[in-house]
Amino acid sequence: MNFERLRIRLILAFMLVSLVPLASLGYKLISQGETLIEERASSYLNGLSKQNTEAVKAFMLERVNDLTHLSAMICILNPETAKLATLLEQMKDRVPSYLGFFALNRSEKLVFSTRNLSMELLLDQPFDAVKHTWMGASFTDIFTFPLGLEKAGQQKVEQETIPALMICTSILQTSQINCSRLCAVIDFRFVDDLLRKSNIEDTGEVYLVDDTGRFLSASRFGARPLADSIAIDFSDGQAHGLHEIVDYRGEQVLQAYQKVDTFPWYVMADQDVAEIVNRIRNLGREAMVYGMLTALVVFGLALFISTIIVNIVKAKYQYEKELEFQVIQKEKLASLGLLTSGLAHELNTPLANALLYTQIAKEELAESKNEKIHHHLSTVIDEVRRGSKIIRNLLDFSRHSQRDDQATDTNKVVTKLMDITRPHCTAKNISVITALEPEIPFVKADASTFQAILTNLVANAIEAMAKGGVLTVKTRYLQAVQKIKIEVADSGPGIARQEVSKIFDPFFTTKKPGDGTGLGLFISYEMARKLGGDIKVISATKEDAARSGTIFTIELPVA
Repeated sequence: MNFERLRIRLILAFMLVSLVPLASLGYKLISQGETLIEERASSYLNGLSKQNTEAVKAFMLERVNDLTHLSAMICILNPETAKLATLLEQMKDRVPSYLGFFALNRSEKLVFSTRNLSMELLLDQPFDAVKHTWMGASFTDIFTFPLGLEKAGQQKVEQETIPALMICTSILQTSQINCSRLCAVIDFRFVDDLLRKSNIEDTGEVYLVDDTGRFLSASRFGARPLADSIAIDFSDGQAHGLHEIVDYRGEQVLQAYQKVDTFPWYVMADQDVAEIVNRIRNLGREAMVYGMLTALVVFGLALFISTIIVNIVKAKYQYEKELEFQVIQKEKLASLGLLTSGLAHELNTPLANALLYTQIAKEELAESKNEKIHHHLSTVIDEVRRGSKIIRNLLDFSRHSQRDDQATDTNKVVTKLMDITRPHCTAKNISVITALEPEIPFVKADASTFQAILTNLVANAIEAMAKGGVLTVKTRYLQAVQKIKIEVADSGPGIARQEVSKIFDPFFTTKKPGDGTGLGLFISYEMARKLGGDIKVISATKEDAARSGTIFTIELPVA
């Protein structure tokens, strides 16, 4: 059976079952994430355009309220007094967005101005170019204003031009006032600063254009107010909208626009499509990384689980193969037992004849006075009887019973087994000691099963003493618990402490590969448990005690 192929199939099946639903869920989440990012970008740009439109309106409303307040003050102050000039200078200083103030009479002639607005400069401005009215005030279009105009002989020196807006409001007519309108020149760069605060990420920007697409505020990427423009058409009359176009830089952008009420101004909020798409791509890359990490985790889990399953199947398979091997071996042993039985019969007859004729020869030589011949014949008779006894024990030991409810004489089985093994022990320099309690009850077990258990333990004890030692077998009757106790002890090297708990496990062996299957003690233990008994072990090595050795104790119920 190919266990590696089974492992690979289990891993593939586990990953297929786990990753296909996860991949489907991940694809759905990424698709929804892309949609959410696009919707969020569109919603955010729309919100920015509306928010900044309100900010521009609030800025203009503050300026109108300032002029309305100042016009009311002029009604009670003489425009030619120092108090009025001081009031206007204080307003200009308090609100930096004001470049200056001036007043016009009913003939649209300049009456007075703050000191930073020279008469020559104001005479060049279109005071009558009113384009819009709102909240009781009139407004001109945004125009370029020369900042820092100074006189240098008879020439004008312009240092800088900035976008500016002129607002005028009417003054209440009284007999003391020679003015009809109060006007203010506003630095429109403050609106530019207001819009710049809303720039987002790396490419998002907010700026102001008029209905022809001309910039009224500077852009984030260098577009100049009143000098540069964008190609956009507001002729459809829509006050707001969202579209994807190519901007003044030649970049594809997602752009939202919102019209400022009353004024032909549009607040534009846009962001590069590439940056929005890159955010989606980042989401895809993150999803890919998380997917790979998830796949690795699933693979590790699949490998772990498949390894456990394969190990269990492999152990069961090996266990069944070993059991099959044990069955085959049992059949071989049964055949060997049959041959042994026949061999015992065949050997017993010539031994009996040899004994008979030796006894006859001894009787015929009875009258002879040759003691040496008598001694030799007696020795032959003793050896023949000893061999015959061994063969009879072997014959008895090879017989198997099929009944499980028999009672067996413990001491008799132990005696026969030790008679058989004693010559083998002597050859290996092993001393055999038996201490059998007399007249103990029979054990509740058939002879063949009991013989198999005892034989296995004795064989293991002999193998443990490769350099010789002492084999001790004891029997004892435990009347209190109605059990027979058989101890098989050896003086071998002992069993390591960490291995004692494993010796009854199937296939566990301390022998070299090929010398044992690891099933002997397991089968003996299972046989004893089946008979209602138990097998216990106590072992010590030279590291644990002064004397090493192992004691196996068989406990079986009495019949």
